Amino acid sequence: MRATPSARALALLVDILDRYWGLLGVVAVVALEALVFAPRGMTEAMIAGGIVGAALLVGWLVGSSP
Repeated sequence: MRATPSARALALLVDILDRYWGLLGVVAVVALEALVFAPRGMTEAMIAGGIVGAALLVGWLVGSSP
């Protein structure tokens, strides 16, 4: 049985998200900090975002080790 092109695309998307979830999370945190928190002067939110971004990156790196 062959998969349809849309099923293959979905499988590829899930594979990419599974491999790079840490980097995607860090990109989302950086975008939030640059576009929302920094212009409004939300220092506490920027510090919390940095902590969350660092934890995401560490979790992704530790979880991806063989």
